Amino acid sequence: MTKDPVVIHRQSIPVRVLSLLVGAGALLAGLYGRFNGIGTWPLGVDEYYISRSIDNVMRSGLPHFTCGGYYMRGLLYQYLVAGMRWCGMQPEFAGRLLAGICSLAVLPAAYELAKRVAGSQAALVTIIILCISVWEIEMARFARMYAPFQAVFTWYLVFYLRYTVDRNKAALSWLVALSVLGVLTWEGGVLLGVANLLTVVLAHDHGRLRAADWRRFAGLVLLLALLFLATRDLRGFAGAPAADAGDAGNSSSHLPVAAAGLAPLWQHPAWALASLLPLGLVVAALPWIWSYRRQWVIAAGLCVVLASAAVHLFSVSGGVLALMLLAKLIDWHDLTAEQARRFALALVGLLIFWLAFEHWTGGPMIYAAVSSAAAKGPPPVIHDLFGFPDIYDEIIRPWGRTMPILSLGLAAAIAFWCWKTITTRSRVPDSMAALLSLIMLMAMAVGATATERIETRYTFFLYPLFIVLSVAALLKLVQSVNAFRRAPMVFAAAVPLLAFGATEDFQPRHIAHVDSADINFRVGMSAVRAAHYYPRDDIRSVGQWLATHVRPGEVVITGIPSLEQYYGRFDYFFLGEEDQRYEAYVCQDGRTERWTNHPVLYGERALKPIVASGRRVYASVYPEVEDRLRAAARSEGWSVTRVWTAAYGQGDVLLIAASLVNTPKAE
Repeated sequence: MTKDPVVIHRQSIPVRVLSLLVGAGALLAGLYGRFNGIGTWPLGVDEYYISRSIDNVMRSGLPHFTCGGYYMRGLLYQYLVAGMRWCGMQPEFAGRLLAGICSLAVLPAAYELAKRVAGSQAALVTIIILCISVWEIEMARFARMYAPFQAVFTWYLVFYLRYTVDRNKAALSWLVALSVLGVLTWEGGVLLGVANLLTVVLAHDHGRLRAADWRRFAGLVLLLALLFLATRDLRGFAGAPAADAGDAGNSSSHLPVAAAGLAPLWQHPAWALASLLPLGLVVAALPWIWSYRRQWVIAAGLCVVLASAAVHLFSVSGGVLALMLLAKLIDWHDLTAEQARRFALALVGLLIFWLAFEHWTGGPMIYAAVSSAAAKGPPPVIHDLFGFPDIYDEIIRPWGRTMPILSLGLAAAIAFWCWKTITTRSRVPDSMAALLSLIMLMAMAVGATATERIETRYTFFLYPLFIVLSVAALLKLVQSVNAFRRAPMVFAAAVPLLAFGATEDFQPRHIAHVDSADINFRVGMSAVRAAHYYPRDDIRSVGQWLATHVRPGEVVITGIPSLEQYYGRFDYFFLGEEDQRYEAYVCQDGRTERWTNHPVLYGERALKPIVASGRRVYASVYPEVEDRLRAAARSEGWSVTRVWTAAYGQGDVLLIAASLVNTPKAE
């Protein structure tokens, strides 16, 4: 006997009311966390960079440094914040307010995305999680481009599914527009140009592209080239002094390293001869690939898989193969068929060969020999065979060391959906397959990009998508349990919420005290967690102390550019001889620091005539620079006294004198 629909509706009313109350509470907590006290605390160093460029926009109409060059990052963000500041808003408030508003713009896009993938229940849970996520809140309070770009990317996903799955041709115009908007928001927006190419591949007709697809593909390639050119750095760098030319900006792309993948082989003639065996297996696999010649997209992909393995780029090989499976270009049953065994045997043979080569030649081949990351992670052989794209160092390691529980849960959910998608027979990709294909492409693109620093915020834009997939996976598992099928939906929804509550990203106390000094300045946090949220120092207090205590004729130097925001009367910007910031900070004239527009004092030796003049020299520098100054002082016979320490962060003030006399006590 079936229940009366009216009775069912009445029974569901309390559940709906409870869900709405929880959702409203999460939204209020999210609003509080994002906006409470956002203008209270001083700018962080990275916030100062963009704020200083906005000053230039307000001064000249362009992000043009006084000493020459342009700061092209986040152009749209710069001009929007400039407009807000023209309305009378303070720099700290305006930049963070825009980031917070953009963080809220993520929510409707994430709701639509989750509803499409797993229904309205998953959509509501996703919004609750994103509202109370501490990482989302901290990035929303960070006056940079990461929250704005996350909003662009999440809305891109909405139109991405409309184009690739719904075959809505009008959605392509939105994808192009959002790609341009993405690059204007953050230089990493060029990734959207790469994603555009995937949309054409996903629209394949049994592994073939139609004439219209070719035209779209060519146009999107041209767009990608233009987006790439738009990300070029136009600051106009100064060449580092000869002694340090090899130190500054030390960042080498993995791609040239990977291109030389066969170079070590020719140094060992016996191994070069032995390589004919796995290469023979490759040749034996070609007839099976040739059978796909009418489905040329599949054939080309399989050739890339084998070619990458031949030059020991197994991350490329595995990534392309996984992308083909997720995009439904090829079915996993086809890879296990008898005709495909030679293809699989060729891949296994190449892997064994390169492992043996690595072992018996007694050293790293290419990647591990030049990568400093090799000493921090897996053995060199793993870096050699799977180091490009470097997904481990760029994504897995930074996420895993910062949020181990959350990262493990996200990885499990993505692995679950990959398994479900690959093992489900389908001729065309559904929403889940399209999203997983995009994740695979983004991971490979990020891993292939050379960066000077590796931070979790550079992949922050993926977080809402990961949450959507994780919520959908947990609800899918819950619904497979008979007991939950008959229970009210609130019980099923509680499972992903409880799971999120067990992760590092759920911290009610952090949200409740988000505007406090302890939370803002990361008191008691590990260095890794502080870097995850972005570390902050009380530079305003340093400026206030200097303004009170420095007398006419005394010299002030600093190596912290954001001090200029709160004390612009310092004399020199100091860069140590081992400081790798030289090329990025010094103008082309070699004498001026681009952000503060102050004269550059380069190297500890440059301090000699200033200290020898007998004037008191105050210095506010980073701890590692302080250590080098103290070492130089010992060799020169100077005294270095810490005369003031900020209550929060790395805000010391040092007094450097030619002798031990007349040095005040530390405050």
